[in-house]
Amino acid sequence: MDLENDALAELDWVIGSVHSYMNLEAAEMTDRLLRALECPHLRVLGHPTGRILLHREAYPFDFEAIAAEAARRNVHLEINASPERLDLNGTLARTAKSRGAKFTISTDAHHPKHLHNMWYGVVTARRGWLGPADVLNTLPAERFRNAIRHN
Repeated sequence: MDLENDALAELDWVIGSVHSYMNLEAAEMTDRLLRALECPHLRVLGHPTGRILLHREAYPFDFEAIAAEAARRNVHLEINASPERLDLNGTLARTAKSRGAKFTISTDAHHPKHLHNMWYGVVTARRGWLGPADVLNTLPAERFRNAIRHN
């Protein structure tokens, strides 16, 4: 994580995403992601594979190990609904669900019009055989409120 734990503790919601050093070997990237998951304030692992369609392939790492550790630590995996990312894909979402992972769907919006991309995330979740109980931001209001409270 780029910020110290005391700074992260002040935040309401922490999403961690890889934005640099994407050319590491698979074992190094897996270790890097596992270290990030150790952060007690991390709530979501954003665009988990780092791919950008037609521009950048996913970085190599042990996805099953990361999904299992995220599930163990109650860190949600993001399904990024941006048409440029669609990260996770349906197959990886299904794999992660089989490891006990939970998810969020977000649009990676950089402009209000990007919020319309949410549909792509819902379709991707369905391709991964996810239901409303698997996705944080589809929970009924009271369950959502309880789920986002700090541990």
